[in-house]
Amino acid sequence: MTLVLENNAARPRSKRTKRPGLWLMLPAAAAMLLAFGAPLIFSAWYSFTRWSLVRPASKSEFVGLSNYTRVLTDHECWQAIGVTLTYAASAVTIECILGIALALLLNKQMFGRGIFRSLMLIPMVMTPAVVGLFWKLFFEESDGLFNYFLTAAGLPALPWLGVSMALVSIVILDVWQATPFFMLIMLAGLQSMDRNIVEAAEIDGASRLQVFRYITLPHLVPYIMVAAAFRIIGALADFDKIYLLTFGGPGNVTTTVSLYAYNRGFKIFDIGQTTAISWLFIILVLTITAPLIWHLLRGSSTARH
Repeated sequence: MTLVLENNAARPRSKRTKRPGLWLMLPAAAAMLLAFGAPLIFSAWYSFTRWSLVRPASKSEFVGLSNYTRVLTDHECWQAIGVTLTYAASAVTIECILGIALALLLNKQMFGRGIFRSLMLIPMVMTPAVVGLFWKLFFEESDGLFNYFLTAAGLPALPWLGVSMALVSIVILDVWQATPFFMLIMLAGLQSMDRNIVEAAEIDGASRLQVFRYITLPHLVPYIMVAAAFRIIGALADFDKIYLLTFGGPGNVTTTVSLYAYNRGFKIFDIGQTTAISWLFIILVLTITAPLIWHLLRGSSTARH
């Protein structure tokens, strides 16, 4: 009797026993498809129309690839793409370096480590709109806190929100808010390391730099790629704090793709071009993040086998 039960337990489930689980998943799958799939289909259709909010009857005026052609031949669009890529690459690179450094520091036994970890999480949980308004007070050229300390130290005040410094300022803001995210993921990676390997390397005479270069950093690569993928998507899509801090200016210095689409949709009221910009933006994000995700999936499948 025991042998029969063991054989039944070891026998794989038939397709018939798996079907109830699939049926139970259908309501959730249908809700997800309705919530995300329907807007995508409608936006894809509208990107091929000349729909302007000024002319409601133009909603069904099909123009083919005209919107995409107009967007891709617009100098402002390419400038917005350049600003977006510069902003995302600069911010994510600095956040990665600072996140690893802070994680290495907080992975050690030190006084007040728990308090410092808690304080580091505050920027990450703050609302981006609040952060944008909060930092605008810091960056003000005449009454801002940063220029107050600079002038108090005998240094010249900087035009933080001027043409030469506006892009740097939004990078500083994003680094302040998003570095804790990198730090948490890197800290999780460090705490998952096998300490025996590190101790064996130290006994063999490896320096701290060699341990980091040949043991710690290779172990952190998957964690870095996960954090980078999330942060690249977030930085490319940033809108609220940039809008509240600079409104995309001065001029178009800080106009990212999100702000460019916003201006087209809610200032010029051209919904057709706005949806075309949005689909081009999706393609841009997938082009940048797909290699990271593919490498992660390939690494996980290789490790499984």
